[in-house]
Amino acid sequence: MSQREVVTEPPEVWRVPAGVRAMAVGVFFVFVALATLLTSIDASAPGVLAFWAATLLVLLGVWRWFLLPYVALTPEHLVVQGVFFHRIEPYAAITGATPGLYGMRIETRRPDSFVAWALQKSKLSEWLDRTTPADEVAATIMARAAAATASPAASSA
Repeated sequence: MSQREVVTEPPEVWRVPAGVRAMAVGVFFVFVALATLLTSIDASAPGVLAFWAATLLVLLGVWRWFLLPYVALTPEHLVVQGVFFHRIEPYAAITGATPGLYGMRIETRRPDSFVAWALQKSKLSEWLDRTTPADEVAATIMARAAAATASPAASSA
């Protein structure tokens, strides 16, 4: 074989918890069922159209907030697909990763930060000092960031 094979490990990926995603999809199907029922009983046309429009908005919300977001750790980068953004950060640029109620706040060497919505830590877990998957991912991100800033390749780039 003349081509050189490059073996890369697949990224570790975290999404919104499966139970939360299933519940969100269930809510969407309830809206579809209600809209279908309103259509079948021949309710007023403007009301039915408005409910179908609301159902489409629920579909959009479920997709953007519960099905799309993820956090992926590749060997060189942190990849975050948020509700409204997609961001790729090299580990050397990351200075902090803090899980919280609204997601994991990622701080970078630039004066900006962003939130990874897919990984959240409940207030109850925080109050009871419980370790969550968000804590473990934050620790992994910070370990990779420390390794990236300590390596000679990171300082020469």
